[in-house]
Amino acid sequence: MAAIGSASTRLIVLRGDSGSGKTTTAAALRPFLGHKTAVIHQDYFRRELLAGGERESRSADAAALIDAAARQSLDLGYDVILDGIFNLRDYARRLEQLWRDHRGVTRIYQFDVGFEETVRRHAVRDLRHAFTAEKMREWYDGWQPLEFVQEGRIGPHETLAQITERIVADISAGQPKAQS
Repeated sequence: MAAIGSASTRLIVLRGDSGSGKTTTAAALRPFLGHKTAVIHQDYFRRELLAGGERESRSADAAALIDAAARQSLDLGYDVILDGIFNLRDYARRLEQLWRDHRGVTRIYQFDVGFEETVRRHAVRDLRHAFTAEKMREWYDGWQPLEFVQEGRIGPHETLAQITERIVADISAGQPKAQS
């Protein structure tokens, strides 16, 4: 695929189990990145845009649309925050290609907070009535690292302020990959 974005665009991927804190972190990061930041939520594509489709095809279709939206946003000069479960089966290949193709700084983080903490966090969010802890248990994957990159691991004891500070420092210190 073709190179995307520029040396000055930043791509942040926040992945992990449902209720682990990804969306809260994405919202907290946005003010630090500036006004030209696109936040792309997997849930929007799966639950809103593609609602009603078969679960298997909906996941694959969402992966394709998220990839296209991220690429277009980066090409338009936006920094991009991707937020979602992004399981290995449907997303690993696409995330790897985004990572390889992006000219700017790319950082990928996985929330690894444990099932009990995920349920605790779910109990205080707006979606708490949308699905049960039993349903979350069916979806729970735990730590599943991507093979092509060392992800930043976000644990259960890190506060939102610590996570945000860490990611902002990482992308500020990061250097874009050399282009071949």
